[in-house]
Amino acid sequence: MQLPSPMAAMRGITIKLPEPTLKRLRDEARATGRSVADLVRERLDAAASPAVDSVHALTPDLAGSLAGSRQSATNQRRRFHKA
Repeated sequence: MQLPSPMAAMRGITIKLPEPTLKRLRDEARATGRSVADLVRERLDAAASPAVDSVHALTPDLAGSLAGSRQSATNQRRRFHKA
């Protein structure tokens, strides 16, 4: 995630939040010494970053590194026979 440089121009918007949400943001801002706007920007940036949706996305370096058959796991020696 690339954060804007300190000199980047910022434009303002107005959003309406439910009172409990705004209270939680204000409480967190007070506890962390940050502004509500900074917390909102952080959450928007986090939501815009690509999410990891699959095991393959978590482990791309391992994909294709295991040896073995491409067939599904079956035990050819043990088959159920109809009686």
